[in-house]
Amino acid sequence: MVTEWNEYFLEIAKTCSTRSNCLRAQVGAVIVGEDKKIKATGYNGTPSKVISCAEMGKCYRIEHNIESGTRYETCRSIHAEQNAIIQAGQDRCQNATMYIYGHNFICILCKRFIAQSGIKGVYLRKDDTSPINYVSVEDIKRELSEVMYANV
Repeated sequence: MVTEWNEYFLEIAKTCSTRSNCLRAQVGAVIVGEDKKIKATGYNGTPSKVISCAEMGKCYRIEHNIESGTRYETCRSIHAEQNAIIQAGQDRCQNATMYIYGHNFICILCKRFIAQSGIKGVYLRKDDTSPINYVSVEDIKRELSEVMYANV
C-alpha cells in the first residue's frame, strides 16, 4: 500500500523533530511545494553556536512553570516552523504547504511567519495517535486580524 502524501510528509516532519535540542517539546516542520518536492525542513532548537537547554541539562521555562504559548522571550529556541521558513526563504514558500509534527496548534509568532511567507496551508499532528488537522493561511490571517483588533 502506498502512503498518502499527508502521512508521508508528516512522517518526515516527525523525523525532523528528533533533531530538536529542546527539553520541553520536540517539533519538526517540512515545507512542501505544489510539485510535492520538499523545499526545507526545520526543528525547534537553539540558533547555531548557542548552548541549548539539552546541553545545559535544564530549561528556564520548565524550572519556572511558564505556560506553553506565553513569554516566548524566555526561550532559547527557534520554533520548527520559523526554522523551516528561514531555511526555505520566501520565494520557495510561495503556495507551499507546511507539515508540522509535535504539536496541534500554531503559536501567534509562527502564524505571523506563515502568513508572511506565502505558505497556503498547514497540516498538524501532535503525535502518532492524534488526528491530522488542517489550517488554511486564510484562517490564520483572519485570526491575526481579529487578535490584533481585539488587543487595540
